[in-house]
This record gives sequence, C-alpha cells and structure tokens, in this order.
Amino acid sequence: MTTTITGATGVNQITDDAITAAKLPAGSVLQVIHVKGSGTDTTTTSTSYVASGLQASITPQFSNSKIMVIFNSIAFVNGAGGHYGVGVSIYRGGSEPSPTMRGGVRKDNSGGSWVSASYTIAGLDSPNTTNAVVYEPYFKSYANTAYFFVDHVGSNPTITLMEIAG
Repeated sequence: MTTTITGATGVNQITDDAITAAKLPAGSVLQVIHVKGSGTDTTTTSTSYVASGLQASITPQFSNSKIMVIFNSIAFVNGAGGHYGVGVSIYRGGSEPSPTMRGGVRKDNSGGSWVSASYTIAGLDSPNTTNAVVYEPYFKSYANTAYFFVDHVGSNPTITLMEIAG
C-alpha cells in the first residue's frame, strides 16, 4: 500500500534546500563557529580588563538571533603569596555586553608557586545585528604580582559561538 503525504508541512518540504534557517523554530542552532588558541603566551599584571588576542567572529543570519558564547581554558596564576587571582570576561566588539559572562581563578596560599585551574565561561548574548560580531576574552589581575596566560602552551583555550534562532 502506498502512502502519499502532501501539503505545506508534509514530506515535500524535505527536498534539497527546502528546509531553510528561516523555517526552523526558535531555539534551533543555525550555525557554529569554533576557534582554538594558537599557544602564544598572553600575560598581564593590570587590574583593569585587557584584550587577550583570542577572537572568534560570527555573522548572524537574523537580527533577532541569540549567540551562545562558550569559552574554555586553563588559567595559570602566580604571585608572591597571599590572595591573588585573575578575572576573565567575554567582550563583544571591545565592550562587555553582559557581566554574567565572567569567571576567574583565585590563589589562596602564601607560597610563590603557580596555581592552575580549568574553567568555562558561557552566556547568551543578543547582538541584534546581521553584521559580523567579534567575541574575545578579556582578563585582569586581582593583584599587581599575579600573571595570567589566556593562550599559554598547554592551556588549549577555545571559543565556541552558536547562533540560536530567535
């Protein structure tokens, strides 16, 4: 017995290029960009946020799309003792879009040895554009003697951007 399905929502839509991003429901992933760091050292002793140099760019297909930003890395912190650490924030186009995309590592001992910790920062951003958008981790020291390697050999930092249909 043969079954025929027709109509605007039937199987006839499952043909080459018939299901487009415009037809996908809200919450669908439209594209994914994944960037891995190069292994170049980046350090700071600044107590204000500075650019890391690790960037990922995405061009949203729709102005109402959301961008899911996921940054993974290992922070290396060193200090002369006491409480030292580093803060990390994900910036969009050189500005901090949301303070909820922050993280960091803290060192709480009196030794001068290095402390490392892996971490993930994730957040959902609304750039409201169809122009290219650049995301970059910025970082700062919590004390003038702390150092941070956002792209140190072995830290394997990555940024993943996902466009989510609005």
